[in-house]
Amino acid sequence: MALCLERENIQHDSFRLFFPSYPPLTKGKNHSQAINVQVRDLIPGLPVVRQSSILSSLFQSSPPFSLINLTVDDLTRQLSEQFGFATFRPGQEEVIRAVLAGRDAMTVMPTGQGKSLCYQLPATLLPGLTLVISPLIALMQDQVASLKQRGIKAAAFHSGLTGSEKHRVIQDLNQKRLQLLYLAPERMQHEGFLQLLRTLWVSLLVVDEAHCISQWGHDFRPDYLKIGRLRQELTNPPCLALTATATTRVQIDLCKRLSLRDPLKLVAGFRRPNLALSVRPCQSRQEKLATLERLVREREKGTILVYCATRRAVEEVAEWLGHSHQSVGYYHAGLSDEERRLVHDDFRRGTVRILAATNAFGMGIDKSDVRLVVHFDIPGSVEAYYQEVGRAGRDGQPAACVLLFHERDLATQEYFIQLAAKDPEGSDRAARMRTLLQEMLGYVSVPTCRQLAILDYFSDEAERALGPCGLCDRCVTPVRQACREVSRDDAASAKAVLETVSWCGGRFGVSRIVEILRGSRSKALLAFGGEGCPTYGMCRALSKPSVTGLVKDLIDSGYLQVEGAEYPTIDLTGRGQEILRGTSAVILKGAEERPRDVPVKKPSRDRALPIVALGASPEDQQIFERLRQLRTELAEEENVAPFVIFHDKTLKAIASHRPATTGALLEVPGIGELKAERYGRRVLAAVNGEK
Repeated sequence: MALCLERENIQHDSFRLFFPSYPPLTKGKNHSQAINVQVRDLIPGLPVVRQSSILSSLFQSSPPFSLINLTVDDLTRQLSEQFGFATFRPGQEEVIRAVLAGRDAMTVMPTGQGKSLCYQLPATLLPGLTLVISPLIALMQDQVASLKQRGIKAAAFHSGLTGSEKHRVIQDLNQKRLQLLYLAPERMQHEGFLQLLRTLWVSLLVVDEAHCISQWGHDFRPDYLKIGRLRQELTNPPCLALTATATTRVQIDLCKRLSLRDPLKLVAGFRRPNLALSVRPCQSRQEKLATLERLVREREKGTILVYCATRRAVEEVAEWLGHSHQSVGYYHAGLSDEERRLVHDDFRRGTVRILAATNAFGMGIDKSDVRLVVHFDIPGSVEAYYQEVGRAGRDGQPAACVLLFHERDLATQEYFIQLAAKDPEGSDRAARMRTLLQEMLGYVSVPTCRQLAILDYFSDEAERALGPCGLCDRCVTPVRQACREVSRDDAASAKAVLETVSWCGGRFGVSRIVEILRGSRSKALLAFGGEGCPTYGMCRALSKPSVTGLVKDLIDSGYLQVEGAEYPTIDLTGRGQEILRGTSAVILKGAEERPRDVPVKKPSRDRALPIVALGASPEDQQIFERLRQLRTELAEEENVAPFVIFHDKTLKAIASHRPATTGALLEVPGIGELKAERYGRRVLAAVNGEK
């Protein structure tokens, strides 16, 4: 084995002090080139790791450095002695050799395939410090504990440490006792700590969860944008970027932002052959809770993870499951550092078998027996979904991954998009988030194998060539007539829908579009001139469910898109515009031949069921009056008209339903995520008669 050092370092006084017997260099035409120093020529018999630690004490800057000519036996011996593994997994050795040769590398490996070994093993061989930027404290704690058990000098520096713990890490850095340091990205903002890093020889910079640096990534973190500057201040050490989820556009973006120089690019297969993926459509939040309880009950062994989009949903799910199951816990960013640490420890030990969590929990969690991952809410992107289902089946045994889908869940993701849009610099970010969400909706409605859909998304042609998974819901129960070119009559109706949406200019939702097409004479429709639409009444012969179904088919097939949170509207996509221009034909996903409707007799108005029955109880009326009083107070506080807060119809529905939780409140027509967030606590208090 050889060390590759610049000539100036071999001439360094410290090098000569430790290795006086090494022959002096002579001047010549190759004076500026690096020299391959044979390890055996330095201190015969001294272990490689010890020689590396000696070299790290010689040079305080970051000289060009590499370990080359390592034989297979050299690496496998280190793998066995330090980590207890007999062989490398696919891709690991190639990345490790690139790192040891001082080359930049970008590696995309599925969760559970051993990404961390790609820098942990080099850290035991390289002189100086291996610095790992990592976003999650739980990951750091797991990795440091594991490395220390293997006799590798590692530490982590993050906000969760006590003052004395931080002092100990700084002391170890000053005295060059550490081989590997995990660093939370926010610590890069502290000038004092940066000054300390500048005095060290950082021989390798590792960016874990590297997708966080890309605004196209599913978990963009602004602090990651500072890594490029940090690398420059450390005199540009070799950089290894690691992630489990990166599309081609994310890979290009992160390589650019990290200024990777001619990097090794290794993208391992995205297929997870032991995972059974499925999507369960649900009509209400209560149905989702019931389905979740049934899934958990059927899974008697192994660990279960339930991912939710909000902290409130996490606590609601944990409370619901806690009524009928033991060992239930929850985790989200609203807990204190100590509470999160305790939950994480309980989960790792198995004390907590069922865990409800936001995406603050999960990346890098190395627990092999997760048999079920449930997404209670739709994630914001396919990358986020793939990252989280990757927690399941890390031992290679069969595991199930179920997404419970209800259309109203989109409101939560739309809320996150609106928050991004409010940021003065967030408009582009909001547009990207909307694109990612639309791609996730495409996965939900895909009519063919879900594994193939994910492989298509990540452009994994090699794995795709292996064919369908045979495990997902689409493989087990294929969708009948998944795609079809519609009949002439349906094509005319579909085009009428698209023309109506175009005329409305993205102002209205599905219900109003259907009203226009069926020629409704409602006051609201006539008030804004709906009868002036060229397609007004063109679908009068079709039933309301039939027209509504056609609109939803066009949404699922990518001709229309849903926008907005509390009051969703629909607008044309590029594909929809192509239909109106006559450049392509309508092909619908998941739609069977639609039978012609027969005339439908409308029920008489007096037979329709009102939201609050005419014979409403006195208690309902009392609740309604309390809600009206609350609405007046809210309207005065916000200086708006009362109907802007809630319509009477909504108040009557609340009085009739008498919700006891925020989740139940969300089931009331007219209550969206935003209003539940803003007014929910006071509404529930009014329902319960509390002041």
